[in-house]
Amino acid sequence: MSSILKKLLICLLCLCMTVPAFAAEEETVIVLSDDAITVNGEVITQDESASVYLAYKNETHEDVPKDLKDLSNRVITITAAGTYRVSGTATDAQIVVRAGEKDRVRLILDGIDITCRTASAIIGEKAYDPRVPGEYGLTIELAEGSVNNVTGSHTKKLSDDDVKYDGAIDSLVSLGFEGSGKLIVDADNEGIEVKYGHMTINGGVFEVSSGDDPLNVSEDGVGTLTVNDGYLYSAVKPEKGGEGDGIDSNGYIIFNGGTIINLAHPTSGDSGIDSDMGSSINGGIVVGAGNMYDPIDENSNQLFMMLEFGQSTDDLVVVTDEHDVPVFAYDFPHSYTYIAFSTPELTEGAYRVYLGGEIAGEQTNGLYTSITSYVPGTRMQHGGGTAAQMGGGMPRPDMGGQQPPERPEGMQMPGFGAMRQAFANVDLNEILKDADLNELLAGKDLNQLLTGFSLTDILTDEQIAEYFGDTDPAMLEVFGGRGRGFGGGFGGGMGGGPRMLESSAEVATDLFMLTKNSTGFTAIIAAE
Repeated sequence: MSSILKKLLICLLCLCMTVPAFAAEEETVIVLSDDAITVNGEVITQDESASVYLAYKNETHEDVPKDLKDLSNRVITITAAGTYRVSGTATDAQIVVRAGEKDRVRLILDGIDITCRTASAIIGEKAYDPRVPGEYGLTIELAEGSVNNVTGSHTKKLSDDDVKYDGAIDSLVSLGFEGSGKLIVDADNEGIEVKYGHMTINGGVFEVSSGDDPLNVSEDGVGTLTVNDGYLYSAVKPEKGGEGDGIDSNGYIIFNGGTIINLAHPTSGDSGIDSDMGSSINGGIVVGAGNMYDPIDENSNQLFMMLEFGQSTDDLVVVTDEHDVPVFAYDFPHSYTYIAFSTPELTEGAYRVYLGGEIAGEQTNGLYTSITSYVPGTRMQHGGGTAAQMGGGMPRPDMGGQQPPERPEGMQMPGFGAMRQAFANVDLNEILKDADLNELLAGKDLNQLLTGFSLTDILTDEQIAEYFGDTDPAMLEVFGGRGRGFGGGFGGGMGGGPRMLESSAEVATDLFMLTKNSTGFTAIIAAE
């Protein structure tokens, strides 16, 4: 036998020997049910040495409703590396991944409907974590053609050793989403949270509705939330006294592709897109709306536009080119002051902004695409004044359960530019120079004053009448920083105070000239 044939046979033998390494990984099939949970067709074991076992847990934290105090959740615990396909329906159940530090775990959600009324419904407690933005060892894959419902609550810390889980889906390690199925998350607190590490979305259709931030990466200065592909609609529930950003990171946010719509709470001082270390838009269709503008990196690879309205609006917002051809259209479900958006069609040049009008095209969750016609509504102008940009930079303090002031029914959120002008001449040092500090603070809750105060907390009715006259009482509440999200208000408290946006034009104009270095447009009102 020739040496060439010998080498060929050796190569073939080596290939045959390595085939098993490339074979499809065997899946563990978990089927949920309110009657019985099965693993690979067998009733789940309670043996904690198994790779999947069942346990029970009674949540006793203070947020558990009285009628659920005695409820015991069924906890499906995964302890080993592998792929786990989960389907079926279960109430008062929870999936916990508690694998080894080197174990990669893939959860394939294939038509699940899981509800946990007293805690997070899915928890990533331990798995391999490369700690690199865009990489992850814990994967949630949305099976093709599947619709998955996750309804979850949250927990509180009962001791220093406890972990506080805020989201319906919550992870202590970097988490990645893949696949093409649909995930619907309904959360009473946060929607999907990664407490340490990073979150990456590489595909799927998401509808996340929550009582606080729908998506949150919370490791200060580190966590990166990256969206590469997929469709994401995240909205904070418009409940009275609520708050929350549309999408939030205590580190960074990077948009590389997909369609992403992020709506903050409509009456709180929160942002549609909020990050402590910076947000970048490199591709995709991105929409963010709220009542605070958090800066987007001007070095983003894709152009974006930020609109600050003089009065919050829930109308159809349409941005056209100078020939009135629409490039962006969104019909907002609630009133917002700050609206940021980006599309691949945006280029440097002149644009116009309209409210209302008659539009035809494909519409999903308020976003219009493939627009076939548009009859313009009210033409808007910008500039001619300044705008107060709330927040930024520093993380907001925990308010210890303090709620923002409720707005009278039917009252709209005042534009922050108008609010700042109303208080432009206020000098608290001058007003309070003769005040007796002991008398001023008598009977006051000092913990509350330190975390966020209202002018009504520190001034007498006579002083308010003298210095502020007929000023709306709701604005007096906002001025001092009362209400999470205002970060110390105009006084520049723990949230870093306001940063000023220069007027986008010295003289009001209806032409919005967008360039790489000029993306924000202030004091938008109806054109004269």
